[in-house]
Amino acid sequence: MKRRLLYIVPVVVAVAAVLGVWLVIGGQDSPDAPAPPAAAVPAAADIPAGTAEPVSLSVDNEQNSIPYLNSLYEVNVQKDIIYASKPNESSTAEALKLDIYQPAGDNNTLRPVFLFIHGGGYSGGSKEDAKEFSENLAKRGYVVLAVNYRLKKEPYLNFTDTLQDACEDMADVMGWISQNAQTYGLDTGRLFLGGDSAGGQISLNFVNEYLKQSPELVKSVAAIVDIYGGELRDSIQDGLPPVLIIHGTLDTSISYEISRELDEMLQARGIYHELFTLEGGGHDYKSGKFKEPIADTAAAFLWNIMNETELAWLPEQSEMMEASGDSFSLPLPEAYRMDSAAGKLKVSLPEGWKLTGQQNDSLLIHIPEGLKNGDYYVRISLDQESGVSAAYAVNVNVINPLEAKLETYFDDTDQTIKTRIVLTNQSKRTFSGSYEVDYESAGISDGTYSTRIDGLEPGQSENLTIPELAAGMWTMRGYNVSGMLLQESTEPSRAMLSPKLQEPVRIDGKLGEWAGQPRFEVSDVRLDGWGGKQDLSAFGYTSWDADNFYLALEVTDDTQAQTAAGDAIWNGDGIQLALGITYADGSIPREYHELGLARDDQGKLLKWRWLAPSGFDSGDSIRLQEAVTRSGYTTIYEAAIPWSELTYETDRVKAGLKLKFSLLVNDNDGGGRRGWIEYNSGIATAKDIHAFGDLFLTE
Repeated sequence: MKRRLLYIVPVVVAVAAVLGVWLVIGGQDSPDAPAPPAAAVPAAADIPAGTAEPVSLSVDNEQNSIPYLNSLYEVNVQKDIIYASKPNESSTAEALKLDIYQPAGDNNTLRPVFLFIHGGGYSGGSKEDAKEFSENLAKRGYVVLAVNYRLKKEPYLNFTDTLQDACEDMADVMGWISQNAQTYGLDTGRLFLGGDSAGGQISLNFVNEYLKQSPELVKSVAAIVDIYGGELRDSIQDGLPPVLIIHGTLDTSISYEISRELDEMLQARGIYHELFTLEGGGHDYKSGKFKEPIADTAAAFLWNIMNETELAWLPEQSEMMEASGDSFSLPLPEAYRMDSAAGKLKVSLPEGWKLTGQQNDSLLIHIPEGLKNGDYYVRISLDQESGVSAAYAVNVNVINPLEAKLETYFDDTDQTIKTRIVLTNQSKRTFSGSYEVDYESAGISDGTYSTRIDGLEPGQSENLTIPELAAGMWTMRGYNVSGMLLQESTEPSRAMLSPKLQEPVRIDGKLGEWAGQPRFEVSDVRLDGWGGKQDLSAFGYTSWDADNFYLALEVTDDTQAQTAAGDAIWNGDGIQLALGITYADGSIPREYHELGLARDDQGKLLKWRWLAPSGFDSGDSIRLQEAVTRSGYTTIYEAAIPWSELTYETDRVKAGLKLKFSLLVNDNDGGGRRGWIEYNSGIATAKDIHAFGDLFLTE
């Protein structure tokens, strides 16, 4: 969506005057306009602070497109550029490659550079994982390098060597940047590093370590973006650049507390940094809910650092979260405060927004009711008659006043599956009005649920119950007491029923016996260059009896390729499924199973268990019946998994039991894993049971 900009700009006034506010409507810059030269930003000493002269204040509704902040360009990509060749753990020379993402049509000869390092636990992942984030920054004007580095089969057997090798690879990338700066129009004076998970950890430790070993190599690194990597292996070195830490509170792979500790360490050393907390976020920065706020906040943080590095001119945070209809206080950095700055503050608000007041250290801004949720930039500048100026930006993530969390559960009292909506008032105002939900009832018919909400205080929640399983797509609407639509959202419920087998099935790779069973579509495509259903598509069935959980899947795939074995079968054609048995109260378990089934190119059946709760073995020792057949472009998977391989509490296996369930189909056409299609999430990009769907056993 187009970003709205909120500006503030100061110009010296000769005489002390009363603050005035006026509205000026401005035009929008052309996206084709070339970005301004890299010049730019004055040092704090160039703008006198601490004077007692008042500032004057202006407000307008300009929505200018700002280079490096807003999306302005299409993107060109060059893939598989070799930046070094190094011996890997098997002493074989490995060509290390990078992909370069460039803004198309950008006439600047010096563009800021962002080096993105992928995650994967030092044993997996690739530069392709960074595609979305890299494209996002390149659209704003950055040149982004997504890089591979040497991976290890057992990275934690000697983690010191693993991290050292990765850091040495990043040193080679820095050398490549220096050597190729003129060719690609790279501004080596505006260089940023970042990554997710292992990539975030490499970013931090590489810069920190080389500040000690070879400071000349990393002196141009202006900032680091650490997405849930978090752990420094050494004490913080002098000269560590600003750091943006991004982490979800429900991350089960790397504890959020690690980033909290890093936050405290940086605070103690006086290093400018921010901790952007993703409330309810797991270990997946590309998930739909957080993808845009992460990219927009990172862009604001980097833009601020490019403009100024003195603490007095930088905001305490580059992001804020506010509900539509609320007023919020926008803090001013020390150098912009009314008793410190000399000049003129200019505030440009999105349409309908209002400046309703100001104090020495903050501005009060009102967001209109019914505003579509999303990210809106706040840009604040300080101008003087001398022409010297400073600026910073804040990403305001506007959320709905009401948050709805859906929970399906089995009600023992009447032996039915129901849906609970936990409705929370996220705004700063007491909410009264109505709430309405349109849904599908177990995929059979449409239903509508509506209720009045009276006097729901800020931060308070109310439980609403739909007396059936609400499946399919949900459309949720909130209205105020006047009937005005305040919010509307649509999302899938991710709940399904698994009926008990009425007749035994043969695990033979044929689906005739499954006719008439409820089926699910594996329809979420995570595959670059997907050629349609003939390229890769799938549908499936689940069922159960007292002994086994059953799965059947029909996959259409135009090319079969599976040459891997053991824990690497995810690299080739095959399926991965995740199952977690909920606790007796229906809550999400801490541990779950992740299994894989495949058929190699010689017809051998393969199986593997990557994750298992305590007491269960990982590896290929799992007992199950498996059949995988292929004819033409069609591959059939069938499996009967004993309940004893999934839970020690087999007596709980009965109608009403709730499981957490996710499944994906990997695709390899002979040149490596291309991607996958999935039903639910939480397997491929991150291990996150909170992204699984619900599966209920029924009679």
